[in-house]
Amino acid sequence: MNSSDLRLEQLAVRARNAAEPPPEEVPFGFAARIIASARAGSDTSALWARLSLTALPVATVATAACLWWSSGAMSPDAQDLAQVFIQTPLFP
Repeated sequence: MNSSDLRLEQLAVRARNAAEPPPEEVPFGFAARIIASARAGSDTSALWARLSLTALPVATVATAACLWWSSGAMSPDAQDLAQVFIQTPLFP
């Protein structure tokens, strides 16, 4: 027999005879500590609210600038259509 075949056979025998490790259990109180630490973490919703309120004026200025820039390039038909859209009430 080849030496590598002999080593593989020995490994197979050891694997068949190996005892299964006991199932690992979570330590007592571990889940409660995880939940408590998650609740104690920083509240990111306030950060997102502040970010969105800061971005709102920037988006408004950018939209107004785009409308002002494109208003000179509109044809009279497009201006009439834009007026119809502006005056049409939006219903949910």
